Amino acid sequence: MNRTRTIAAAGAAALLGVAALAGCSSSSESTEADGDTTQMLPPVIITDDQTSATCAVGDYLDIVIPEDQLIGTTVDSSDSALVSVTQAKEEGDALFNPGGQCLSAGDATITVTGPSGSSREIALTISQ
Repeated sequence: MNRTRTIAAAGAAALLGVAALAGCSSSSESTEADGDTTQMLPPVIITDDQTSATCAVGDYLDIVIPEDQLIGTTVDSSDSALVSVTQAKEEGDALFNPGGQCLSAGDATITVTGPSGSSREIALTISQ
């Protein structure tokens, strides 16, 4: 039941995001004030069995954690100048995975520590 709630919340958030993008623009690109165009990309999904991932500067990360371990799990970055991290959280009935954003090119390690104290490392390669 909790898994269904999480999936439903994620689906609703995705639909809301699509609706917001559709309402803001008639195409998938938006124009910034200086004339540059930007395109919204999906996050890099890191599953619970992955030990490495690649991303580009500006990409967001979604670190998938089993729902029964989500609350109490923490994530840390070996280099906050390369990748920032956000912790898992619960807002109302919705649960959110931990994640982050790739800030600069290089190699970093994300350490995921579960509520039991067990941890795993994810080697992250960030390209320009």
